[in-house]
Amino acid sequence: MIYLIAGCSGSGKTTQGNILKKKKNFHRIITYTTRPKREGEVDGIDYHFITREDFRSKSGKKFFIAETSYAGNLYGISKKELEKYNESRKNIILILELKGVAEIKKTFKNSICIYLRLSEEEMIRRMKKRGDSPEKVANRLKSKQDFLPYADYVIDASKSIDEVAKNIEAIVEEQNKNNPTF
Repeated sequence: MIYLIAGCSGSGKTTQGNILKKKKNFHRIITYTTRPKREGEVDGIDYHFITREDFRSKSGKKFFIAETSYAGNLYGISKKELEKYNESRKNIILILELKGVAEIKKTFKNSICIYLRLSEEEMIRRMKKRGDSPEKVANRLKSKQDFLPYADYVIDASKSIDEVAKNIEAIVEEQNKNNPTF
């Protein structure tokens, strides 16, 4: 199963992806981005941080299965890695923006989108708390996306990290019952 964790900036996508990654039979595919690392982020763990030139080169070689521009940065998913883990029958975790969600849902029928919905007020509060500049906050608000048309499940992301994780765990359990081969 491919679990697409989606939501606006500050919704806790990466945190929830990292929680899922620790569970048995889960693999989080690390996406590529041109955005700068935030404090505490690690290359190859949070994202593959690359230059725009490297990104364009990989894009030209059809390296990405889905790529998008969000808040002035480029993001992409390695086609080869996604196909490898999908064939291995592992549960896959992807942290995505809207274009990526649409592309993966169109291409892979075994994908489930979990939308971490967050109010604009809470989104602003969280981005400020993590140290985003006022310009970055404004840019991300302008780039805010609505995942509802693609969402299989919607979770209130203003809940605690543990509550959201329990909601996601319940979704995974439900999917395991309905798809026992995973």
